[in-house]
Amino acid sequence: MRRILTLTGFALSFAFGSTALAASSPGTGGLPPWHFQMTPQEVMSFTDYGPYKTFSNGDLETYAGLFNNHKENVQFFFKDGKLARIGIYLYEGQDVKAAANVWGRTYEALKAQYGAIELPDIHIEPGGTELAPEIVAVTGGANVDVTGKSQMAPIKQPADKFVFAGFRRQNVQGQTFYYVTVFYDPPRG
Repeated sequence: MRRILTLTGFALSFAFGSTALAASSPGTGGLPPWHFQMTPQEVMSFTDYGPYKTFSNGDLETYAGLFNNHKENVQFFFKDGKLARIGIYLYEGQDVKAAANVWGRTYEALKAQYGAIELPDIHIEPGGTELAPEIVAVTGGANVDVTGKSQMAPIKQPADKFVFAGFRRQNVQGQTFYYVTVFYDPPRG
């Protein structure tokens, strides 16, 4: 079957919108060993994954968190003193091709873990074949250059968290930077 690839600025409803975070049961969701509703002290208690950096707003970061069996930059975002979002920063830099390759590998990792992935910037004819990570990489990179962002998410979300990924472009002091991030939020109800 022929693939139809389109580049759109379609924004998924779960992007950094104003949707309120749903409450999660303590001890569930997140990125093991961390789970939603932990305090900053509880997050930092896993010293094997440190050292941790504290931001001025109380959020935390470590470069020793594990994602897809690799140490990655993991950031912890708190609301009312409780862990409300985890961000896994897989790429931060100025090379769009390198960022796009990470985007393709992120697609592959999420697909392996969660199954089919929704990619609103890539449309396949009904009955089309699965996308190769290289196609996702090239299309995502082109879309980020045109619209500033691409997103993806598992079609079937896990019960204990809401998973989505973003690939974005940002101007920082006159220079262009690219970011590829996987986010875990409490499940939405």
